[in-house]
Amino acid sequence: MGIIRRLDQHVTNLIAAGEVIEKVSSVVKELVENSIDAGANNISISLTEGGLKEIVVSDNGKGMDPVDAKLAIEPHATSKIKEANDLFNIRTLGFRGEALASIVSVSQFKMKTCTLGSKGTMLVLKDGVLVSEAVISHPIGTEISVKNLFYNTPPRLQSLKGESSELSSVIDYVSRIALSSPKIAFKLSNNGKIIFQTYGSDNELEAIASIYGTDIAKDMIPIHNSEGNFRIYGYISKISSTRSNKNYINIIVNGRVIKNPSLVNAICDGYKTLLTIGRYPIAVIDILVDPSLIDVNAHPSKLEVRFADEDRLKEIIINTIQIALSRTDLTVSLDSKANPTVTYEPEEDESSVVETVNDYVSNSDNAEKVLSDFEFDDFDEKVATEIKYNEIIENNNKSEDIFIRDNNEVKKETFSQQQYTFTSDDIDIDLEKSKNKLPKLFYIGQLFGTYLLCQNEGEFFVIDQHAANERINYEKILKELKKENNLNYELLIPIKLNFTASESILIEEKMETINKLGIELEDFGGGTYTVRKVPIWLIKGKEKEFVEEIIIHIINDRKQEKYQFLDSIAKSLACKKSVKANDYLSKIEIDYLLEDLEKCEKPFTCPHGRPVIIKFSKYEIEKWFKRVQ
Repeated sequence: MGIIRRLDQHVTNLIAAGEVIEKVSSVVKELVENSIDAGANNISISLTEGGLKEIVVSDNGKGMDPVDAKLAIEPHATSKIKEANDLFNIRTLGFRGEALASIVSVSQFKMKTCTLGSKGTMLVLKDGVLVSEAVISHPIGTEISVKNLFYNTPPRLQSLKGESSELSSVIDYVSRIALSSPKIAFKLSNNGKIIFQTYGSDNELEAIASIYGTDIAKDMIPIHNSEGNFRIYGYISKISSTRSNKNYINIIVNGRVIKNPSLVNAICDGYKTLLTIGRYPIAVIDILVDPSLIDVNAHPSKLEVRFADEDRLKEIIINTIQIALSRTDLTVSLDSKANPTVTYEPEEDESSVVETVNDYVSNSDNAEKVLSDFEFDDFDEKVATEIKYNEIIENNNKSEDIFIRDNNEVKKETFSQQQYTFTSDDIDIDLEKSKNKLPKLFYIGQLFGTYLLCQNEGEFFVIDQHAANERINYEKILKELKKENNLNYELLIPIKLNFTASESILIEEKMETINKLGIELEDFGGGTYTVRKVPIWLIKGKEKEFVEEIIIHIINDRKQEKYQFLDSIAKSLACKKSVKANDYLSKIEIDYLLEDLEKCEKPFTCPHGRPVIIKFSKYEIEKWFKRVQ
């Protein structure tokens, strides 16, 4: 008896803080999310020594009256939800009511706040205990100061990293939340020095420029798709702007920055064969979905979100990215002025894009509480002015002027993009119908027995003949492999192949798969097989080598998805089937190669992501020779 007892409030707050507050960026995240939920459109984050000494977050949100201010620092006190069912319809970033109480318990805490029609309030707490309360003069909004984080919990204080590491983590978070909320102006400073700021212009490209730089912003491709319960929009980088890790991939769900490795991989899969190994795109992907179809209560940090149909969402993301890339000129250009310009022209009727989203918001009693930056009622306006794109318009002379502010200077930049609109049905692009990805090329000559030199009226092109031929062969082979029944022909002289006993067992198991690819095998026993028929697309004279490799691929398959398995075979065969460096080609061979390359779905890279073609503008070349200044 008497062994079990109820923990006091301070101890329970410390335990809760261990789940919610892990480092400086955790504090910044919780305070900034509260500011967004309060309707702020201007948020300032000021750090001292990377936040190790002090964190100050101020906003111009609704603020609080004295009663609400005192209640807000109590555990499990929140304005975001009222009953259990609200957990399945979360429309705000915060809702658990743990953050402020957790922060208070592990820091020296000060809050200044004021709401319309009320005097300002200041609360000072230490060790979770209110030590001072005062009426003050304060603008509408809230300012919270957090000093000496974890000063009263030495083990966790020791777990904090140095100033640079903690600051880096804060920058990463604030960058992502700024990308998710382009209507909000953010300013982040450390030791009085501004690190970066955005200006709340409601232009996502401007936010991207503020964080990643104008060169990256100019190289982004807009995407948009509406399918089923999901609305996807945002920007992805061209293949010329990549990074060595996945940290530049930003996923935003209903305004919430989330971490989801599965969706990150789906974004990368959308670039399949366009990126070299170890390179990843830059992306800002916004996903709108009915809140009742996701669970944001999976973890105290609220970074994990569970979807009712995540597999379908991944398919939509992959298709959307593939379509966008298929409609973009991905030729590597060495001319800094070669980019086209962008315009956004709204469709007359956007109702189909927002119908589902507006339906569930209009029927909600809490519709007014949706984030100011992601109010679903405003989504049709957002789409009409920024998201929807027309079909590709060549030689478009219009431009959207975006003003990039840097160190209080205003610089006028013209961001360059192409226009398009699409549906998911477009993803099945036929190789033979995929015209005009490249301009008409006129062959000039061959350089080093490896590179083809071509031109048109205003540009000069250098083509890697092996990479080009590899891309052509890859797409043709993959197309044939995907057919249910491959056409084949009978060999005049059958081929004999020898396999080990263990391989023979696997061949028998996979015989149906082998036959579907157009390969007819006959077992002679003892590990010997006779090949009597082969697919018509196999290169003559290489039948034995290719058939053996296909069979090895099949029996060594580790239960990959069908596409991945066929893709792997196609890449391997395409490389071996293609011309090599220092292979001198005739004019007729080169003309056929260029003609086939122009028909490719993705002529810009080889299947392994290396560039196929590089272009120089006539203007750039004339600059080399000082013909123009």
